[in-house]
Amino acid sequence: LRVETKESLKSGNMADINDTRTISCHILDTSLGKAAHGVHITLYRQLADDQWQELNKAITNEDGRVNQLLSFADFQTSVYKLKFDILPYFEEKKTPSFYPFIEVVVKCERGQH
Repeated sequence: LRVETKESLKSGNMADINDTRTISCHILDTSLGKAAHGVHITLYRQLADDQWQELNKAITNEDGRVNQLLSFADFQTSVYKLKFDILPYFEEKKTPSFYPFIEVVVKCERGQH
């Protein structure tokens, strides 16, 4: 999980600043030693009443990555939850999975990773 800032996105050229990338993730299947391609991820933000607001859904690419789960403009310091729906991933590989999904809850601020 990585939270980007404009400063951390600079690559020496102001034209390369990407204001649309904030929360990203990278999933590895440690049983295979490879990227976990095709994992469905849902991103939520915790609201003031402790309810969860769904913000986005995505699927990991060939590298096991989702590069943008939330736009830079929509990001705010908050508690976020990522739900990784891993059962279909392991079913496709005909591998038993103890967990049908995994939820990771984190407090994010700009510039963290």
